Amino acid sequence: MSPHDLAAIIGRVQSRYIRAAPPREVFDPLLVDLLECTGSEYGFIADVRLDDRGQPFLRMEVLTDISWNDATRAMVERHLRGGEGDALEFHNLQTLFGHAVRTGEVVIANDPGQDSRRGGGLPAGHPPMRSFLGVPLFHGGEMVGQLGLANRAGGYDQAVVERLQPLFTSVAAIMGAVRAERARRAAEQALREQQAQLQATVDLAGVGIVELALDGTPRMVNQRMCDMLGRTREAQMQLCTDHVTHPDDLPAELTLRERLLAGEFARYHCAKRYLHAEGHAVWVNANTTLVRKPDGTPDYMIVVAEDITERMQAEAALRSSQQRFIDLVNSVDGVFWEADFEERCFTYVSDKAEAITGFPPARWMERHFWSSRVHPDDRDRTVKEVIAVQLDGTPHSIDYRFIAADGRVLWMSSLVTLLQSDDGRRLLRGLIIDTTARKRAEETELAAQAAMRANAAKTQFLSRMSHELRTPLNAVLGFAQLLTLDTNHPLTPAQRARVDHISQAGAHLLAMINDVLDLSRIESGGVSLMPAVVPVYVVVNEAMTLVANVAAEAGVTLQVDRSRRDVASVTTCVRADHLRLRQVLVNLLSNAVKYNRPGGSVVVRWPVSPQGEVNLQVHDTGIGLTAEQQEHLFEPFNRLGIERSGIEGTGIGLVITQRLVQVMGGRLSVESVVGEGSCFTASLPEAHPVGAQPVQA
Repeated sequence: MSPHDLAAIIGRVQSRYIRAAPPREVFDPLLVDLLECTGSEYGFIADVRLDDRGQPFLRMEVLTDISWNDATRAMVERHLRGGEGDALEFHNLQTLFGHAVRTGEVVIANDPGQDSRRGGGLPAGHPPMRSFLGVPLFHGGEMVGQLGLANRAGGYDQAVVERLQPLFTSVAAIMGAVRAERARRAAEQALREQQAQLQATVDLAGVGIVELALDGTPRMVNQRMCDMLGRTREAQMQLCTDHVTHPDDLPAELTLRERLLAGEFARYHCAKRYLHAEGHAVWVNANTTLVRKPDGTPDYMIVVAEDITERMQAEAALRSSQQRFIDLVNSVDGVFWEADFEERCFTYVSDKAEAITGFPPARWMERHFWSSRVHPDDRDRTVKEVIAVQLDGTPHSIDYRFIAADGRVLWMSSLVTLLQSDDGRRLLRGLIIDTTARKRAEETELAAQAAMRANAAKTQFLSRMSHELRTPLNAVLGFAQLLTLDTNHPLTPAQRARVDHISQAGAHLLAMINDVLDLSRIESGGVSLMPAVVPVYVVVNEAMTLVANVAAEAGVTLQVDRSRRDVASVTTCVRADHLRLRQVLVNLLSNAVKYNRPGGSVVVRWPVSPQGEVNLQVHDTGIGLTAEQQEHLFEPFNRLGIERSGIEGTGIGLVITQRLVQVMGGRLSVESVVGEGSCFTASLPEAHPVGAQPVQA
């Protein structure tokens, strides 16, 4: 072979490789060229590889298609491997070509049958081998393959090897490059498989995982995160993490990320909200870790997010339920409580405790606090009743007195129930209600009932006494009158003065007896009324006529308010008993005259209020009443200290007047200024005669 032919072969091999042809397409023509240029009958080009134990073996790249018998063909097929196309591998290196692999030396055997390096014989059906050349191929100091040729006429020698060395070197370089390319592809495939396995593992994780660039854009997102936020992986990869973070949580998130990138910490944890594709919030526990490059500069971030939406909703529902319970408890005017049976102390007391007793719940939790505040007179009984609840297990209602923080004694009613907790502990639970007001009301009611009974007894007594006194008193008055009228035995001036004194005292006593009888009849309901539409102006004139002489003797002027002497005032009517209303006016006018000053006046007016009440007013210019006197004004027989002034009276006239106004459906009130006078007002419902229209004043 000429150097030109060798260069051509090398050029063709390199050209095929440069075109990125598959190895078989590179080596098949090369083997044909080698057989031709060396005059060999058959040969092979093989790759040297290592098995799992690190032992070398040959993997055929190309092999001359020779005739095998059936047995050899079966043996060859047993050694076929899948993967990069079917290939034949030889792991038994106790052969001529194996010697080249084991030693790295060129093997030249021109009498193979007698060569000691041969090992076993040829496979059955293999063509006879008369000579063999095995050339190990090295690249970068590493054996990358072997080239084998057989049956060259005249055999092989070192000169053939040296002449073909440039070709061997070129083939070795190509095989080294092929090996490197295969290693690269294998590494890439392994990396893809590893990434796929990692992605599958990440996708199967029960938490959302996102790999973020430093600006927050996603570089990887697992399926769980996509499912959590309701988006496809492709859609999620298009969204910056800032765009899917709830606006209310974004400022805090950006601050934490800024501090993370500044190196203040390697990771941070926070509870935050993401925005679901449908718009609602997804609560997560997010752990963000910063991954750095080998030189220490930030590279990317990994976020692991656990969906806690259900937990947050449950916690919110629990808080809402607890708040409803607290609101309900606080809306009840009582103290809810729970106590440990064995520990003898409260475990829960509602906030209302402080408002009612002045002691905050924390004080109630102290041992022996409650028993120390129970009134000493009630303590033993109350404690025994609580123990009874624990013994018989039935609810008890216990009433006792409790000493508040400010020293007040409160009446308490406590409902006590025994129950068992989930862990088997016995608990007491109940409600304490402040019954102080009710107790006082009951006491007041009892006192009022006692007073009513006493008053009824007093009234009955006075009525009987009045009846018993009036009969002999009438006899006394009658005999006094007879003595005065006896012309046959006229009285001396001294005797007449004494008889007049008897008559005056008797008349006063009779008036008082009549007043007492009137009051007893009113209080016992014995007064019968005849309600009617009564013209106020008529009754006023009647009453003023009856009192006119007394007023004239006292030097007091009686008058009707002239500003009211119009059509409206004349036609104003009330619904009342005519006689009793006149009695009311006579009593008020008599008092106004009696307690007036010489030269004073009494003015009567009856304005109508917007509420439809006629306010029948009697104004006087008398001595007036103090505030204290006004408080006791309507107490029977209480003359308010005026009895010392020499003005006669029984002290029950105003009481009768008030009762009469009340039984007619009205009310009696007073306004007074000491030294200026008083105004008594009898307010009664306005009435209109049948067929008459109200006249506006």
